[in-house]
Amino acid sequence: MPPSLVSRIRDKMIYGVLGHVPRQRPFIFGIGLSKTGTTSLNDALEVLGYKPFHLPPIAHVEAGQIVSQWPTWVYKYNALTDLTVAVLHRELAQEFPNARFIYTRRDMASWLNSCRRHMSQELADMRVVQKQTYLNDLSDAFYGSHIYNEASYRAAYERHEADVMAQHSGNANFMDYDLIGGEGWEPLCAFLGKSTPSAPFPVANKGRKDV
Repeated sequence: MPPSLVSRIRDKMIYGVLGHVPRQRPFIFGIGLSKTGTTSLNDALEVLGYKPFHLPPIAHVEAGQIVSQWPTWVYKYNALTDLTVAVLHRELAQEFPNARFIYTRRDMASWLNSCRRHMSQELADMRVVQKQTYLNDLSDAFYGSHIYNEASYRAAYERHEADVMAQHSGNANFMDYDLIGGEGWEPLCAFLGKSTPSAPFPVANKGRKDV
C-alpha cells in the first residue's frame, strides 16, 4: 500500500472517525489579515517542513457572530493562515496552548490599495460559484462589507491589530512579522527554531492584480 494512502487512511481514522482534537500540538497560526503576505507565509512554512493550509474553512458566521467550526480533516495540517484564522486568534490561543502565532502586518496605504483591487464584486461572485459564500459572510461580519470600502476596512485593520497586540504582545509564542516590508527567512526561522533554507524566500502574487 502506498505511504500516501496509508497516511490518508490513518488521518481519516484519527480525526474523522475518532474525532481526535490535537490540543497539545504546536500549531503555527498566521493571524495577519488577507493581503498582508499570508500566501507567502504559507509557502514559506511549507518550505520549512510544515503542512500548511491557506484560508482553512474554520470560521463561519451564525446569527451575525463569527464562530469556530472545524471540519475534522483540517487537523491533518499543522499550520494555518489568513482571515479565517486571524478572526479566531483569541479562541485559538485558549484551545491550543502550545501554538505559535505569527502576525503579518503591512503598511496601511499599501494594504488598502491591495484590498481595493482584490475585494471586488467579481471576487464575491466567484465565491458564490465556488460555494464559498461563507467567506462573503465572514468579510461582512469582520470588515463591515465584502466589497472594498476604505473607511470600514481601515477601521477593521486597526481594530484587529490592537486586539492582536492586546492578546499576544510580549508572549514568547508570538511574532510580529513585516514580511511584505522585507523581513524574510532569518526572523521567521529564529522564531520557529528552524535552519535558514538556501532557497529564496517565496513571494506569492507579486505583480498580480491581487497583490
